[in-house]
Amino acid sequence: MGKGNIAIDKSMIKTIVDGKIIIPLPKVLVENRYYPMFSIFSPTQCDSCGSKLHVNSHHTRFIISRYGTISLNVTYWLCPTCKKHYHDRVIGVQGSANYSSEYYDTQINVRYDGRCSLHNSRRIGETYTEGVINVCGRAPCPTSLWLYEQKLAKLSKQELLNQGVSFEETLYVDGNWIKNGWKKKLEEFIGTKLTKKEWKKMRYKSVYVVATKEKVILDFEVTERLPTIEALMPLFIRIKNRFPEDKIKKIVSDEDKAIIGAVKMVFPEVTHSFCVFHQLKNVSKRYYEEFSSVEEIPDNDKITYNEISQLILSDTVISAVAHIQKIREFNSDLELSEASHKAISYAEEIFSKNVSFLKKGFTPETDNTMEQIFSLICDIVDKVRSFKTDNGLTNF
Repeated sequence: MGKGNIAIDKSMIKTIVDGKIIIPLPKVLVENRYYPMFSIFSPTQCDSCGSKLHVNSHHTRFIISRYGTISLNVTYWLCPTCKKHYHDRVIGVQGSANYSSEYYDTQINVRYDGRCSLHNSRRIGETYTEGVINVCGRAPCPTSLWLYEQKLAKLSKQELLNQGVSFEETLYVDGNWIKNGWKKKLEEFIGTKLTKKEWKKMRYKSVYVVATKEKVILDFEVTERLPTIEALMPLFIRIKNRFPEDKIKKIVSDEDKAIIGAVKMVFPEVTHSFCVFHQLKNVSKRYYEEFSSVEEIPDNDKITYNEISQLILSDTVISAVAHIQKIREFNSDLELSEASHKAISYAEEIFSKNVSFLKKGFTPETDNTMEQIFSLICDIVDKVRSFKTDNGLTNF
């Protein structure tokens, strides 16, 4: 018990009516109407053939909740025509689970807000399980919570798909490597030891994400480390079915050949832009490796840096050729630092690559939308790795 004054928990206020303790139950929103938790909905007719259902059997369900163990008399039903089985629906309980949704929510709060590890969660579990179940101090099970959250995620995904997401007629696509699974478990599964080279190839998966400029993730696809065009086709087909093609004016990606090929197959009429944000970042990186601040960069190097940046941002082949010629002149006529020589070598590499994209009708785009999204995804994946379940991160 903590020291000092402790606030009274008013979420479970009890009243006395005719010598009996009464606990008011919260209301749950179901199809635009509120019903008391643990209300029972009985089906009346078969979803398949429309026949009136007959009673098959009666059963007593025991559901653990914050309000104690609830005993409910439910009925199982049978369609006399197609022999399909049905059961009563209990408000606030997922399917045939033994735990109520608000009990799961409480466990989640204890698991995360309590800042407890897997080893001491039993102690913190004592704060809410006493008097609810026969074993005081029941710890929230990480695997059960993970599975429950997966069910909630499916519902949230469906709600998102049903919503009309507004965007500025531009979609952003990119892929990122995600570490997958654990070596020992994978070796046990395939029945052989893996060399370092084999493990390096197998330990990664790629997650390809489609998002809007507002960083709303519309859909994603988990593929092999280096996917083919066919592996990304389902992702873009789902996007095409969700948004009419005339509403998508531009798709932005990097130079990933799989993305370019899939977009060309599914969205042949949509303008495809290649993101040059990482190119500009790579140029800056070469200068910051030698100079600690912008003020330390000599004037000749600043001129060269600006010219390389203009080359990357060129939206026509003529403009790109003009800038690369100036860069080559600077390389021969000006006294430049080692950082500029490295940047010029990189400029020669991306010149031919960018020109090939410009000839195909691509346009350059500078945006770090996907960089920010993947930064968030990587943080989430790292946190979730504490759940070492068979059907956890390995299916992410």
